[in-house]
Amino acid sequence: MTTTPAIDPVTQAKVDLAAALRAAALYGLNEGVDNHFSLAVPGRDDRFVLNRFGPHWSEIAASDLITVDPDGEVVEGDGEWEVTAFMIHRGVHLARPSARCVLHTHMPYATAVSMIEGGLDTRISQNAMMFHGRVVSLEYGGHADAAGEGNRIGEAVGDDTWVVMLENHGVLAIGETVAEAWHRLYFLERACQVQVLAQSTGAPLIRLSEELAARTAEQAAADTNNPPTLFAAVRRQLDRESPGYQF
Repeated sequence: MTTTPAIDPVTQAKVDLAAALRAAALYGLNEGVDNHFSLAVPGRDDRFVLNRFGPHWSEIAASDLITVDPDGEVVEGDGEWEVTAFMIHRGVHLARPSARCVLHTHMPYATAVSMIEGGLDTRISQNAMMFHGRVVSLEYGGHADAAGEGNRIGEAVGDDTWVVMLENHGVLAIGETVAEAWHRLYFLERACQVQVLAQSTGAPLIRLSEELAARTAEQAAADTNNPPTLFAAVRRQLDRESPGYQF
């Protein structure tokens, strides 16, 4: 019987992160060659994988990812990091080692919601209620071109934080795996999209109770099957429409 050789965890981590970057481009969640995704190296808290600066996300492959340490040394891979990418992801990974995967985008609807008072309303849609009690908002502090701003962003991430709304800037989606972080990024954008559409009508919004929103959030958190199932479907879509990210 022929068996498929097992992929080592580090290689698998890079393939998964490359897939997330490709999928973000496929769904229009990227911005130019900017924004950045990172993943702590499996089994280590002192190194993380990051997309190198330069490639468009639609062409990124696992070989375009670099592994860096907290001092900024590229310990594996070819290429250079962009300064705000390194500072933000370094800050989060150091402050919260449990935040294994950190996805930063300027995706349009979530960024729009980061610009309005009150930000994401987690009591107006089922998708939004998924994030009830798990969103932190942080005032804009300029470009994260030094460790201080990266550390400030990292310190805002609590143990139960799924999303950081960087006001007037963009968002961070956080998870223990790439699949989990991607699931949160995707549904955050959908929640923000319907909020913008509902607010654009000018009609009063129906806000549900605190108790119902909290219960719905608990139900969403308990559904651990959805993130890997969604990400597997995304991988199949990439295999059809944007192959080659594995290499």
